[in-house]
Amino acid sequence: MEKTCWAKYDSPIGLVLVASDDGGIKAVGLAEREKDFISRLSSPVERPSEFCALFRSFDEYFRGKPVEFKVSLSLKGSEFDLAVWRALQKIKWGSVKSYGEIAGSIGKPGAARAVGGACGRNPVPLIIPCHRVLASGGRPGGFSCGIEIKKKLLEIEGIGYRL
Repeated sequence: MEKTCWAKYDSPIGLVLVASDDGGIKAVGLAEREKDFISRLSSPVERPSEFCALFRSFDEYFRGKPVEFKVSLSLKGSEFDLAVWRALQKIKWGSVKSYGEIAGSIGKPGAARAVGGACGRNPVPLIIPCHRVLASGGRPGGFSCGIEIKKKLLEIEGIGYRL
């Protein structure tokens, strides 16, 4: 049975929960109860020392410093989901794209709604910055962790919008 390491990080947006397996970071929980997050893990072992480098990056991020998360990821998803998540990783700090732009960038120009679904299935929000994707006209669109957290993350990056 696969062992999963996990830890928690106190941030300005609340508790951030992270989990990894031998392949890398596999889950990030924002605005989630610790008990619920842990219940989804295989053989969870709390091991904060496994995440020191990631937590240093979180420290920088939440101080408003541009960060590119340089971590190995262990992602499971459809071919479409993986393509969307790769495209999201290319959105630089302080920038946004629309769901339609992401759809076009992966060769599926009519798939803006499907891109929204893939964003909602992103298992590692913040590391894969799905919060940087907005609906047409600059509306916030959705966010699996809640619109208020999306707004706070965008504000940290200096991106303002109206709800």
